[in-house]
Amino acid sequence: MSPVLQHLGMGLGLGGLGFLLVVGIRGGSDDGPRAPGAHAALMGAAASGSSEREGARAPDDAASLDASADAEAAKDAVVDVAPPPPPPPPPPPIFRVASLVGDTSLAVADGTMGHRPFLTALSAAGVSRSESYRVLRAIAPVHDLNHTSPTDTFHLAKEKTSGRVVAFEYVTSPVDVFQARDEAGTLNGKKLDLHIDTRRVATAVTVGLDLKASLAKAGLEDDLLQRIDDALDGHAELSDVHAGSRFRILATEERLQGLFLRYAALDALEYTPAQRGGSPLRVYRFPPVDLDKWRPLPSVAPASSSAHATHIGSFYDAKGQEPYHGGWRIPVPGARIASRFNPHRMHPTLHVVMPHNGVDFAAPTGTPIYAAASGTVKTAGDSGPCGNMVQIEHNAGIISSYCHMSRFAAGVHVGEHVDTRQLIGYVGQTGRATGPHCHFAIKRNGVFIDPLAMKLDGVRVVPPSQRDEFDELRGGLDKALDAIHLDPPVPGSEPNEPDARPDAAVDAGSDDQVFDEVTVP
Repeated sequence: MSPVLQHLGMGLGLGGLGFLLVVGIRGGSDDGPRAPGAHAALMGAAASGSSEREGARAPDDAASLDASADAEAAKDAVVDVAPPPPPPPPPPPIFRVASLVGDTSLAVADGTMGHRPFLTALSAAGVSRSESYRVLRAIAPVHDLNHTSPTDTFHLAKEKTSGRVVAFEYVTSPVDVFQARDEAGTLNGKKLDLHIDTRRVATAVTVGLDLKASLAKAGLEDDLLQRIDDALDGHAELSDVHAGSRFRILATEERLQGLFLRYAALDALEYTPAQRGGSPLRVYRFPPVDLDKWRPLPSVAPASSSAHATHIGSFYDAKGQEPYHGGWRIPVPGARIASRFNPHRMHPTLHVVMPHNGVDFAAPTGTPIYAAASGTVKTAGDSGPCGNMVQIEHNAGIISSYCHMSRFAAGVHVGEHVDTRQLIGYVGQTGRATGPHCHFAIKRNGVFIDPLAMKLDGVRVVPPSQRDEFDELRGGLDKALDAIHLDPPVPGSEPNEPDARPDAAVDAGSDDQVFDEVTVP
């Protein structure tokens, strides 16, 4: 029962009740000031009227009046709802040297440091000695230019008539930019405060003839292909992803001044094979990326960076399991397996038994080739029928070979140490080959073995102490994946069996070709 009715003792008539509800309940409204004591006098009169008519109303009438009064009070109640806060203002525009390109009075130049001193690099860009020292003095308080990286870049603008530098930028990464700008004849240096936004990317991809092109068609950047390969490692082979396969992808990307910068993480992935009846596979990155701590240098190649391996973390399936294969990796991520290892292969054109002592990865000319495992370069050069070839010597008497390269990566020389996933060359068709591909072979103690058998089976599991955290994370990621619309499979696009023709190879085009391989030295 409402407080007012309790005070009145349920003794008023309907007319009096209505009057009291308006005056008493809304006494705190903004209908105007009320004389002092008016409320108390009214309550006293009400109490007197109640005693004169006590017992004149049945209990059910009292309940009805109680409900009516509560409804009237709810209707008259005034609820103040605070308006939502306004969105934060966009960050102010930041001056960049590139904005001066259209100024006809200025000459804008760019350069990469390479292996040379700072002053030498500026001299090569047409900056006078005196102006180079002027730039050096401006940047020195905010960045040490005595220790530079070969991948560092610089951008400058100078007056065409006097050669005076009016703006200069030294870039060590997209988020580490040191700038000096002419203000009243003085170059003042500072580090730019660049605003980075993160956002969740949720999208579906149906694979066509080329996975990389399919990702680009879905609006995704090239870097995601490497991350998908990392996520599927041990769970599925990226080389077995055929046209008609489908992905649901959850990733976190970083944007700098509104433009895409990089992917901070691939958070979860659903992969549905093209094979008829293939079951979807979901993997989840755990633990999730801490964006406040992850800031690797973007100049480090993800294929060979230990920092990359750190922020990738582990990808577990729904059971909390992560298979691993002892560190051996596919040398051409995303490439089609055109021909498999077969020591008893009948040559399709010569009709004689001619062993195929490796695995062919068909890809367009120029596709990067990475070391399958760490080791030391044994040979790097023209090997004759195998064309441009790199051989890497590993532990336990194992030698890996990579043939038919169009060219070698910079720095790949005999005796050099290479890391797993380090770039060593590019796909080509040098030597005896009828299409661009990488012939990948493995010898153990002088005997050829199947390179795909190098995967040493093992399973990691989520630690029991973190299982609840993993299950909670997986539940949220599953809901996000379920919300991504996935097109149904295209009729007729699903192959009945994967790799139904193991000895037939498909090059970067659409024609079937057989790569004529020779014995690797």
